Amino acid sequence: MFEIKTAQSNACTAEAIWQDLQQQLAGQQFQFGFVMGHHSRVPLLRELPMLSCAAHWIGGSSCLGVITEQGVFLQQDSLAVMMIRDDEGHYASASAVIENQDIAKATQQALTLALQKAGRPYQVPELVWCMQPPGTEEAVLRQIEKVLGKKVPVYGGSSADDDVSGLWVQYDGYAIHQQAVVIAVLYPSVAISHFFHSGYVPTQHKGIVTKAKGRLLQEIDDQPAVDVYSRWLNKKISDNYMQETTLTPLGSIIEQDQLDLPLYMLSLPVDFHDDGTIELFAEVEQGTQLCLMTSETPRLLSRTGTMCDCTRSILPQQRVSGGIIIFCGACLLSIKEQMGLVRDNVCTSLDGAPFLIAFTFGEQGYAVDHTNRHGNLMYATVLFGETDADS
Repeated sequence: MFEIKTAQSNACTAEAIWQDLQQQLAGQQFQFGFVMGHHSRVPLLRELPMLSCAAHWIGGSSCLGVITEQGVFLQQDSLAVMMIRDDEGHYASASAVIENQDIAKATQQALTLALQKAGRPYQVPELVWCMQPPGTEEAVLRQIEKVLGKKVPVYGGSSADDDVSGLWVQYDGYAIHQQAVVIAVLYPSVAISHFFHSGYVPTQHKGIVTKAKGRLLQEIDDQPAVDVYSRWLNKKISDNYMQETTLTPLGSIIEQDQLDLPLYMLSLPVDFHDDGTIELFAEVEQGTQLCLMTSETPRLLSRTGTMCDCTRSILPQQRVSGGIIIFCGACLLSIKEQMGLVRDNVCTSLDGAPFLIAFTFGEQGYAVDHTNRHGNLMYATVLFGETDADS
């Protein structure tokens, strides 16, 4: 049997949250649980017997709140779970605290333990899910790839708060962390499908990265990055960086052969320095072609439903049990008053199947070039099929 259920709570005490979850889940036992919620609510999980509900968990904090098929819960007081019962599947999760900034070591430890707990020796997972603090994503993906290779899709999102103040947390079923890598390995008995994309389109403004280091973009076309970006926008940005750049990020062109058009991985400018450099929320490499990207509210609101349609079309007979969707927190902050439309679009696309939408400060997924990538302002969708859909 394969089944997905969601449950949600806006309660302010651990006891009340547990009562809400138990009532909605009817005391069922599950193999695996995703949990996402506001950073003020997730820490209360340490007081709850979550392992009595499912043996393996992964989750963390989500900007403003969450959305499920039950409603939009963005009042900074919500928490939701998406539970998987899969009698024939195998799931496991594990975590490791990042010590001495050694992200690779923590990732290796968490992944190794999760694989051991899954009890599937010599078999790679169908999908890996990761949860980590912002700023660590590329290192996490590189280490997972070293262990599992490039063919295993890795999805996830970076834990978030409401204003990049550092209040984000991660959760592994046992403890709350602020600087940890949490990894889940999934071997579901049903088909899965996934999609990783954005709701942005390129403009005519393009240039080559001539100097960069990690997430610091120093020069475009041998000119200070701030000068070029400001010229492309035809204005100089002085403050409220994320608010002003959310609709005009930078896109790195992805080389791929599947489609006869360029595709882009987005980077959000978050700080502008006096020396002409720009701090991004994703790494950029020297020699990469950058393009100024743009979007508008209707496109951002409709994109999640469109992506669910595309992802569902891959499933056998297009039958879906439910899914988890990662939605960029910065995008959310720019359109938060209209997120009811996003929920409605996803409900329609999935025919009312249960789902959980979380809002992160960094998104990870398997891009069209068959590479696991980290980006900003992206949408990541993973859907689960039904048990007898192949028959």
